[in-house]
Amino acid sequence: MLRDFVGLGTQKAAVTVIDLSSVPFDVRPTVAAQIGRLAFEFNYWNPDYREFPILLMCEEAHAYIPRASESQFAGSRKSMERIAKEGRKYGVGLAVVSQRPHEVSETVLAQCGTFICLRITNPDDQSYVRSLVPESEGDLVNVLAGLGRGEALVLGEAVPLPTRVQFERPNPTPNSDDVDFYGKWKTGPTDLEVDAIVKRWRSQER
Repeated sequence: MLRDFVGLGTQKAAVTVIDLSSVPFDVRPTVAAQIGRLAFEFNYWNPDYREFPILLMCEEAHAYIPRASESQFAGSRKSMERIAKEGRKYGVGLAVVSQRPHEVSETVLAQCGTFICLRITNPDDQSYVRSLVPESEGDLVNVLAGLGRGEALVLGEAVPLPTRVQFERPNPTPNSDDVDFYGKWKTGPTDLEVDAIVKRWRSQER
């Protein structure tokens, strides 16, 4: 399992995706804590850690690395904060992805060197991002509400100057792309195989 986790299994892989969507929400913090611990401990004990860097990318990070000090999230927050503070010494990096940055652990975000900011309209999130970037770049955060789809503002160590970028749209679009509510309400199916849906639900197979 550990070989698969770090991409050294029978089929070597540069990216390992761990899908937690079927894990109950109340168990997810515990699972996330163990994933963070595995990534850190593996390279901590790996004598070749300088030749084998690991980047842990946390999607929807506010769900298990929250700013609030609730006891159920203590393990996952501590695990990820350890990577944020000490991971670079052992070749373990952390990428934090969240639509609600002001709900993510302050300790984790304070250690981030580069920010890729998509459109943000919530005033709390805007002010929080503004507090994280250097004072000279604070005014640039005002453009976040006006960014278009696929546009981002990149700030920090990865770019010599704050840069507004346009990402190419993926083709084909991923399953996570927005559903066309209006169109499907007009032309969608009139019936569904509910028994088959319940069977997949029970077996947790998508």
